Amino acid sequence: MDKITFQAFEKLQKCEHLLRVARNQMALGRIPREEFWKREAEILSRFSLTLEEQRAYDLHLRMTQSKRHR
Repeated sequence: MDKITFQAFEKLQKCEHLLRVARNQMALGRIPREEFWKREAEILSRFSLTLEEQRAYDLHLRMTQSKRHR
């Protein structure tokens, strides 16, 4: 896995973790729904993939899927 693909995976993992934390806080009643939506938008914009990272991630997915279907 090259550096760009690794960065993409790292960003996606951090994004999913922070979204899960915010979702759990909302479910437990610690934050209201509006605050969750605000945090969700911030997290998604902060950890969005660059075009280069998105291409590397898509290529990695295609390669791994083609290996599974052999």
